[in-house]
Amino acid sequence: MKILYLLFALFFLTLFLCAGFTQFINNPFACRRAGGICRRSCYPNFRRIGRCRFAQSCCRRDWVSSGCHKEDITV
Repeated sequence: MKILYLLFALFFLTLFLCAGFTQFINNPFACRRAGGICRRSCYPNFRRIGRCRFAQSCCRRDWVSSGCHKEDITV
């Protein structure tokens, strides 16, 4: 009887993990929704987040802080 509870837990865990695999970026519309652009290769300050078509990557800007913030400036 205890193994039945373990099997149910494993079944629900499997369903929970598999739901995330259906949400990957595989077309230009999903790329645009994720804030990306379709390019053959990503620019240096962009990172690949998926695929648009056969030979195109979905790229999104990798925001890196410049080190200068509005609070750092004194007048």
